[in-house]
Amino acid sequence: MKHEFTQSHVALHVMVSRISASSLPSAIRKNSFIINDIPPDLQAHTDENMLAAVFGSLLNTVITHTENCCIRISAQQHGRVVLLQLKETSRINSHAFADNLRQVQKLAEKIGGTVSISNNSTEAGTIVFSFVNNSSLAA
Repeated sequence: MKHEFTQSHVALHVMVSRISASSLPSAIRKNSFIINDIPPDLQAHTDENMLAAVFGSLLNTVITHTENCCIRISAQQHGRVVLLQLKETSRINSHAFADNLRQVQKLAEKIGGTVSISNNSTEAGTIVFSFVNNSSLAA
């Protein structure tokens, strides 16, 4: 059975702020903080609930596997592709983190997205969630 998703215009900055605020108590317990660097005018054109679920899962995974760090969230659009990035300044436990990311990747694929990670072995990592904007809504 194919899932039907509701396409909508999503203000990324607002969505990220809302999810970050709900995740803040967990971040504070881990002596971490969150910065939302997404441009206020950047819009995504996809299923808002699925997008929020993927982003929320990514953010919670980063918070769970880091301590004493800054989690900086940014986004860029390149043509029809949006890159939503979470950069952290702590060392992530790669094995446990990768296990959690597999579940998030399955969720991201439901809206045509992908999750990737690059990790500087000394101190920082970047998680990128990329997805295609729906061109019929972007017009």
